[in-house]
Amino acid sequence: MTQHLSSLTFMQTFSSKLETALNNLSMAQFPPDARRTMRTFSSTEVAALLDVTEAYIRQVAQKEQGPVPEMLNGRRMYTLEQVLELRIALAANGRKKWMNPRRVNGERCQIIAVTNFKGGSSKTSTTIHLGHYLALRGYRVLAVDLDPQASLTALHGNLPNFDYRAGDTLYSAIRFEAPVETASIIHKTHIAGFDVICAGLELTEFETAVALEMRRAGGTSFLLRVSQALEQVADDYDFILMDSAPSLNFLTLSSLTAATGVLIPVPAHMLDVDSTAKFLELAGSYMQILDEVGTSAQWDFAKFLITKFEANDHPQANMSALMRQVFGEDLLLNSVIKSTAVADALTWKQSLYEVQRSRFSAPKTYDRAIESINAANTELESLFWKAWGRE
Repeated sequence: MTQHLSSLTFMQTFSSKLETALNNLSMAQFPPDARRTMRTFSSTEVAALLDVTEAYIRQVAQKEQGPVPEMLNGRRMYTLEQVLELRIALAANGRKKWMNPRRVNGERCQIIAVTNFKGGSSKTSTTIHLGHYLALRGYRVLAVDLDPQASLTALHGNLPNFDYRAGDTLYSAIRFEAPVETASIIHKTHIAGFDVICAGLELTEFETAVALEMRRAGGTSFLLRVSQALEQVADDYDFILMDSAPSLNFLTLSSLTAATGVLIPVPAHMLDVDSTAKFLELAGSYMQILDEVGTSAQWDFAKFLITKFEANDHPQANMSALMRQVFGEDLLLNSVIKSTAVADALTWKQSLYEVQRSRFSAPKTYDRAIESINAANTELESLFWKAWGRE
């Protein structure tokens, strides 16, 4: 007689086993008393970040006019906090107009939704690399993990005092009953200027809560929950980046309503592009409904970004050409290449900006990857400046 497998037993067994195994792996990499630290930066890297000459950085160090770097094998190495200190000091001296690029009066916080309901489109990688790039450039950044799978959260290792089981996610700030202050769920990370609101499985409760609220009160006010929560802390940041779940649910719609700009990562593959077309069609139908009831979203920009691109792959090259023909100026000029360097870094729970070049066995692979990511992020930064009305 055939024995049937209990679906409940299967799910519970492997859920427990996987959680235990992953926790053990995480504990080995980052014990409870361990704290992540950002790598240090050489004088050459500091000069590039500040857009000054390396000779000038050496001059500042020799005259002791700035923070005192650590000497490592005869090289001056700066922490990111020291880089920011140098940036603020140089800005105060009026050396360059935007040495301190943080927004000024009249420039609103840019709230960017990184979204696409096709899994594997590099939403989390795009969000984390854009966020770290902006933090290294001197901006104040808040990353909001809206995916119950919590990949962006996991990339930051063991954050002090974070426990998603205790309601330490955005859901606590957007729930309909007794929401908490948004500031209470923000966590500082090991990267100066980069904070995070974490995710957990309880984010899925928002879908049920919205359905109940619509039955009780009707209307579309639920779409403003994310916007209202982020408005509480928007004055403290230059950018708020939202990493959406790979689905077009109430939470994703709420993030699109809160956004001032939208970024849609799309690999140049037929299935991914086809899925994106369906995502746009479905999102468009929802947006039309919202527009009719007066809850439409107004964005400064919406752009597509080709990710995981392999220029020597002819089908991808053809699909990229098709996308450029269809999307025109709404497709970023720069694509992010597929790279083992990015995959390795994410396996180490780090972005490329956190990893020393010397750690890679093939440094040129790292060089190509970081050049590609920098180009896309620089293009995005120019869009942000345009939205702020900067030259």
